[in-house]
Amino acid sequence: MLAAVYGCVETIKNNVVFLRVLDFVLEVHCDKKTLESLKIGEKTKLYTRLEFNQDGFILYGFLEEEKVEIFERITKVSKVGHRTALKILSSVEPDELIYMIKSGDVDRLSQIPGVGRKTAERLISELKDEEFSVALVMNREYLDAIEALTVLGFTKSDSREAVRKVFKPGMSAEQIVKEALKKLSKRV
Repeated sequence: MLAAVYGCVETIKNNVVFLRVLDFVLEVHCDKKTLESLKIGEKTKLYTRLEFNQDGFILYGFLEEEKVEIFERITKVSKVGHRTALKILSSVEPDELIYMIKSGDVDRLSQIPGVGRKTAERLISELKDEEFSVALVMNREYLDAIEALTVLGFTKSDSREAVRKVFKPGMSAEQIVKEALKKLSKRV
């Protein structure tokens, strides 16, 4: 199997990056965060999953190795295809997704683009008892703190990164936000 590719970004179109690897240019379908991080002309390493269908093969790529594992798990859920899995991973971080699945949060899952209530229920039903390698330290306070920071005007990714750095089990959302604001203010 093709576990990862390393090459130079040639072009980015829609949700696809064209990556030059030696004398080949690979077409790699990526999640939103990966696409936003790539720059034309720069070298990058993408963790990949190669899928075969009746039309040939499609290569999916992610900056984080943990996303490949989650992508594979999502695509094994009945009636959830690769495009839906990519939409899910473009909309939510792996740890947040796993938290929603493990906690049975149908409402939040069904707010993800491409995921209706029935798909959310299937994701929970088929993945709730699975073990993931992604560290699952999140709780409701963690998610509320991220939401509070975004309401204050910080980007979702900056908020998530700051919360990850300061979070300790047992902290209230208020404590997390207070500590995260200290981190974020140092960056300005």
